[in-house]
Amino acid sequence: MILKQGAPDIMFEAGVKDNYCFRCGNKNKELFYKYYASYYQKDVTYCLFCINLGRSDSLNPLYGYQTIRQQEHINYRLDFELNDIQKEASDRLADAIKNKHNLLLYAVTGAGKTEITFQGIKYARNNGLNVAFVSPRIDVVKEVYLRLADAFKGVRIDLMYSGVKSVFSNMFTVCTVHQLFNYINHYDVIIIDEVDAFPLPEEPLLMETVKRAAADDASIILMTATPTPEMKILAGKDNIVTIARRYHGHDLAIPKIVWDNTEKYIKKNKIPLKLKALLDDIAEADRKVLVFFPDIKMMQKTAVLLQEKYRRLESVYSGDTKRYEKVQLMRDGELDILLTTTILERGVTFLYLDVIVVDAHRFDSASLIQICGRVGRKPKDPTGNIWLMTTFNTSGIKKTLKVIRAFNEGRTAL
Repeated sequence: MILKQGAPDIMFEAGVKDNYCFRCGNKNKELFYKYYASYYQKDVTYCLFCINLGRSDSLNPLYGYQTIRQQEHINYRLDFELNDIQKEASDRLADAIKNKHNLLLYAVTGAGKTEITFQGIKYARNNGLNVAFVSPRIDVVKEVYLRLADAFKGVRIDLMYSGVKSVFSNMFTVCTVHQLFNYINHYDVIIIDEVDAFPLPEEPLLMETVKRAAADDASIILMTATPTPEMKILAGKDNIVTIARRYHGHDLAIPKIVWDNTEKYIKKNKIPLKLKALLDDIAEADRKVLVFFPDIKMMQKTAVLLQEKYRRLESVYSGDTKRYEKVQLMRDGELDILLTTTILERGVTFLYLDVIVVDAHRFDSASLIQICGRVGRKPKDPTGNIWLMTTFNTSGIKKTLKVIRAFNEGRTAL
């Protein structure tokens, strides 16, 4: 079922009834708003959880279409050949789709997870199965869409995220998780990239939305470098595929610890000396750098301090209206330094990149592992430098080092 305003058929007589939203499945009483509509002389309740997609309320019906499944004979092209480990993972993923069970692909960052899905996607569409490739992050969705469009030449792929809806058939879709609110029992294959990224872990209802959008016998494919116990349970202990090496075969960069109270300098409106020394060394080596901060305020104060000395510098955060333009400038080589919050911990790849994490003691291991994964992603530049600037050691920093070393030894830390 596909819910769509203006469609000919009524799917539900009202969007909300008895504190339940038929569009997104919300049943949390705190996420409904009730008011008295004098025109109708009755109380009207609407759902706050999916309000960004239009109002679902107790007054108006939800319109839509019944699900259609059609075969589409498609193929894909890769610019490189999968290695033996990737081929085995690709076969396991395709087998999960054929046999209609879930799968967890636990793979080091930069392992080629997207390309590993291509064989399974081809099988699904050739057999008339509806496919959704989703992520919590818009940045990841946009990058995945470009890679799929490049590989599956001539295939129409829907693209949906906040403010963008390019829909052809609802049979092969790339979208953010929130866009699944409008689908019920529709997708036979749902691939979730960066399944542990915000806001999925913080909003359990979003994973329920994924399950609701999935057909009764669907395959849900979970992909991440930092799995949670809940993901392992959803996949099943026999349905976990691990990849401990990147496709180019090089080790992951191991972070270096820099002991420093960076915040002390920033509060005094001074450039932290050790941060300046690192930036100067990176510039001397003709490399680029992402500098991660734990909060926007600290990042913005540092940006003001650094901009006088470093001209090819910008900063980005989730609410930055020029966020995507700045990221593209970094890709195009127009910037040398990009200050950022955790918004860029996933879904971005830059050549000749180093990484600095300011106040690393304020980050958890999942974020640090993803941040470290920005370095050395391409065969042209398979290594790089990572510095964790911290006032003291933490369990998150220790776990990050343990996980990265485990990957480099060819094992995972499950």
